[in-house]
Amino acid sequence: MGRARWDVTVSAVCLCGLLAAVLAPAPSLADNRSVPALPLTWVADQGRDHVLAGKIWSARTGGLVEAQVMGRDLALARFALLGEVHDNPDHHLWQAWGIRTISKLRGARIVEGAPQVEVIAMEMLSVDQQAGLDKFYGRNVEVPRPPGAKAFGRLVDWGKSGWPDYAIYQPIIEQALHEQIVVIPATASRDLTRKVSAGGFQAVGSGEVARLALAEELAPGPAAALNAEIADSHCGLIPERAFPAMSGVQRFRDATMADALLSVSESKGGILIAGNGHVRRDRGVPLYLVRRGVPADAIMVVAHVEIEPGREDAASYVPRDPDGKSAADYVVFTPRLTRPDPCEEMRKAMDKHKKPQ
Repeated sequence: MGRARWDVTVSAVCLCGLLAAVLAPAPSLADNRSVPALPLTWVADQGRDHVLAGKIWSARTGGLVEAQVMGRDLALARFALLGEVHDNPDHHLWQAWGIRTISKLRGARIVEGAPQVEVIAMEMLSVDQQAGLDKFYGRNVEVPRPPGAKAFGRLVDWGKSGWPDYAIYQPIIEQALHEQIVVIPATASRDLTRKVSAGGFQAVGSGEVARLALAEELAPGPAAALNAEIADSHCGLIPERAFPAMSGVQRFRDATMADALLSVSESKGGILIAGNGHVRRDRGVPLYLVRRGVPADAIMVVAHVEIEPGREDAASYVPRDPDGKSAADYVVFTPRLTRPDPCEEMRKAMDKHKKPQ
């Protein structure tokens, strides 16, 4: 084939390719800018066919939205607070999805200027487990090489922590390792928490109370709502005289979780994995972040909730403050886990404790 003929052939091929590219329908959203596939292969067994299963409610719109909307907001936030019902495996799969989504959308550079995620703070980890974390990450060694996610639970002695089985939390650790984000404890030591329960905030010292933004009391509405939640979550079996101490511990834990997130540098961000009650905007971790100077719009809160049979109004599940305003930015609906009646289990435990040994 002559040179001229080759050039014509190449030009024709290039032109055809260019025309095909121009004439082909453009995708509505490039793949690298789309959120990852949703974790809709459910583990929990109740309500998989519920009309709300896998749906997302937005406080901004007051209705259901696509995952892309929530994903972009998570990627833009400095702090993403991902709530949960502790023993529901689907909630941990969605939290892992949230971690992946933030990293993916930021990596696609569609959220320019968003702070890089530096840590994932977990309520389930206390500073008592720091030695295990150091060993996992290979700190104080010449070549740090974290082992796989399966070893994480063993090295932090998860089995003795009192939390649900590590296997259902492992997807979070796997995603953290994949994204190269360090996992840190969000909870104070058990000893210090016990001291706060017995002696109030003075157990940590006035300077620390001020630093953690605990000196200012909760407003009457949120304080009463917190006491009501304590009573309800303990099935009405706890006497009212115990409420102040229990409320104080809850507030101390919320302030401590906020402090863990604020361990990052000013230009960086973080993710919190914690129970839905801790991530509430009105009286949970966001309150203490705001008190310490974090703009409210730099925080994004996602509550993961379990759906109930016959209850199809998404707005009825939304956690609300005493004024009726949503205490979460997004609510994700998942099937419900079959479990024993928690109140019956609590009564049995209390009766056993009362019996003479």
